[in-house]
Amino acid sequence: MKAEMPFQACNAVPLEHILNSVVVVNWNTLGLGSAVTGIRVEYHIGKEGSVESLKLWACRSEYWSLICDCSPHFGWSDGPRFAHGYHSRQLGRLLQSILLNQKLFSHDCGPNANWTLEVRPPTVDEVANATLQVSEAFSRG
Repeated sequence: MKAEMPFQACNAVPLEHILNSVVVVNWNTLGLGSAVTGIRVEYHIGKEGSVESLKLWACRSEYWSLICDCSPHFGWSDGPRFAHGYHSRQLGRLLQSILLNQKLFSHDCGPNANWTLEVRPPTVDEVANATLQVSEAFSRG
């Protein structure tokens, strides 16, 4: 079953903002520390305008390693698949919630498009702001 993108409210949170916030909020739960210089979020928008796949990558010493990949398809019910020793139950649940509730989020991506988002190690203030945004985004649904 595919996640559908029904009519979106004008006040929908931008997809890139919620993805950035979810990564920032979970930076420490993944045990990334200072060795990771960034996380890349890659996602594919399908022909129907919804996210069909999403991957998170960590950069250490100029090398990228997969953190997790996920899909909104219900046949894949165990949530995101983590790799290379990374794991965060909270991150997994938030990513699954985003993919299964895409109507809460907006994007300007065309169909059949690939997009990336770079996230740098967050400051204390950025973590606080991201926590607030994640909380507000899911309280609207």
